[in-house]
Amino acid sequence: MRVADIRPLSPSVCRVALEPIAGAHAVLPAFQAGQWINLHVETAAGQREKRAYSIASGPGALPIELAVTRVHEGLVSPRLHELRVGDEISCDGPFGFFTREGALRQQPALFVGTGTGLSPLRSMLIDWLSEPQHPAATLLFGVRSEADILFRDELEAWAKLYPAFRLEVTLSRPESGWQGRTGYVQGHVAELARALGEPHVFVCGLSPMVNDVRALCKSELGYDRKRIHSERYD
Repeated sequence: MRVADIRPLSPSVCRVALEPIAGAHAVLPAFQAGQWINLHVETAAGQREKRAYSIASGPGALPIELAVTRVHEGLVSPRLHELRVGDEISCDGPFGFFTREGALRQQPALFVGTGTGLSPLRSMLIDWLSEPQHPAATLLFGVRSEADILFRDELEAWAKLYPAFRLEVTLSRPESGWQGRTGYVQGHVAELARALGEPHVFVCGLSPMVNDVRALCKSELGYDRKRIHSERYD
């Protein structure tokens, strides 16, 4: 793949857009919303490393988009943040079963994500926008501060344009003047799930948050495990 575009989404996250190199065998446009790919990166020490990243763009669209958090002591993410338009990178995939396929597409959904855990949820929401009938959908997105809200303009535009879509952002370290939700996503899941009736829950982020949300849905809401779909980033 070739880097078609790279730009910041927040102080620590960049958007990397990749397109197939002419003549290369590329099947990535056929991915399902929610899936991920492996990037093969040469580190500063000359070693080859492989890292998985969820696809943030909608199925069938090119270029594909990834959201990459810079881990300052990491081997791979700093190299990805240094990419420039025209650079080439190897990948394989797509992989994963964190998808909203079949009958799930007709069911109300509560999407719960933190940080770049938004990526597969954004892909699912773009897919949701393409459907002729929109079942009710709510995105509960948790980050530290307003500066960390990824794809903010886009998400807020969808909330205005589509009555069936509800956007709820919660900040764990809000600054003065913030009028939205505060705290961790775990504190808002039950309320938003009940407002949707009995939605399927799609949750993505680090394991402690994912485990908490799964446990809450089972104990407080009484959901069967088949109603809870999750992807962990660690």
